[in-house]
Amino acid sequence: MADAIEPKEGSSPSLMGLPEDWPDQAADAVVNTVDKVRSVTTGPVVGAGRLLAYAAFGVFPLLIVLVLGVIAAVRGLEIATGQTWAAHGILGLFFVSLGAFAWSKRP
Repeated sequence: MADAIEPKEGSSPSLMGLPEDWPDQAADAVVNTVDKVRSVTTGPVVGAGRLLAYAAFGVFPLLIVLVLGVIAAVRGLEIATGQTWAAHGILGLFFVSLGAFAWSKRP
């Protein structure tokens, strides 16, 4: 707090021994303290909120695209093979192979 009442360069002391711009210095000290407290307390919360918002707007559309892609693959394979069981078998084999690969890479 002693820093807040020390006169700045070029300022002359007033009648009470305080610099003439002591209200400005006191206001600056309060603003700096509030900014420090705010950055420590609300900074992480704001960051977490942003992460949550980006995840919501980034992950859900990707999930929808993935589901619609699988549906389109089933329909396309049904048209290509002419058999529903063949389309399900081909995609089932693909996903089992993908799962087996991921399982082999686990730690």
